Amino acid sequence: MPAMVVTVDAQAAPAEKVAQAAGMSRLSPRARRTLRRRKLTQELARKGEAELRRSVRVFQQRYLVKSKRLELVVGGSIAIGDPLIDTRNLDAGLLFHINQSWAIGATGFYAFAKPNDAFENIQRDFGLFPERSLLQAGGFGEVQFSPIFGKFSSFGMAVLQMDVYVIGAVGAVRTTIKTDPQPAWQVGAGLRIHALRALTLSFEIRDMMMLEKFQTGDRLMQHWFGGIKIGLWIPPTFEYKHQR
Repeated sequence: MPAMVVTVDAQAAPAEKVAQAAGMSRLSPRARRTLRRRKLTQELARKGEAELRRSVRVFQQRYLVKSKRLELVVGGSIAIGDPLIDTRNLDAGLLFHINQSWAIGATGFYAFAKPNDAFENIQRDFGLFPERSLLQAGGFGEVQFSPIFGKFSSFGMAVLQMDVYVIGAVGAVRTTIKTDPQPAWQVGAGLRIHALRALTLSFEIRDMMMLEKFQTGDRLMQHWFGGIKIGLWIPPTFEYKHQR
């Protein structure tokens, strides 16, 4: 059987380009401009689509799951709004997140409180020696409710989850007026940022209220605190059981 020989014309491709150029030359100037714009638009569209695919990132609705997990928190707070007493607290607590919105737990504080210069000036200048009610320590059982959660971009490097929560707590506090624990309660609000999968950073405002027994009678005392807490999730990791 004779062999079949296929000859490829090396001039075919250049000839095709010459034919295209000849076809372009037969077009009117307006048609040539329209064709060039169309090709340029298609090229820009292809580049834009590729750039869009590189820039768009998809994240699950919730960055992490709080439900059925423990959160161990430690931090500190400082009294705000008291012109005569400087109070700084060392705070700690353990929370159990029932679901994504509700959490219950126990928190406590140890206070470092002392009169400031304004208090001592009043004693020295006016000869007044008022009773001093300085916080010492306290513990509370509290409930948290998170009605709002969301995500935000951290300088374009990562997407962080956050939730806003309100606080209600009941417990007991010890002061320098009465060393025996006395009833107290708290209300407040906070912002929790899930910095890492196993770590949180919380900013809180709390109003601690109690009835203090002075020699002149009972008075409602309010202590406003602003604080920062670091939380550690227990267990530190989680697994999705359902489709995200």
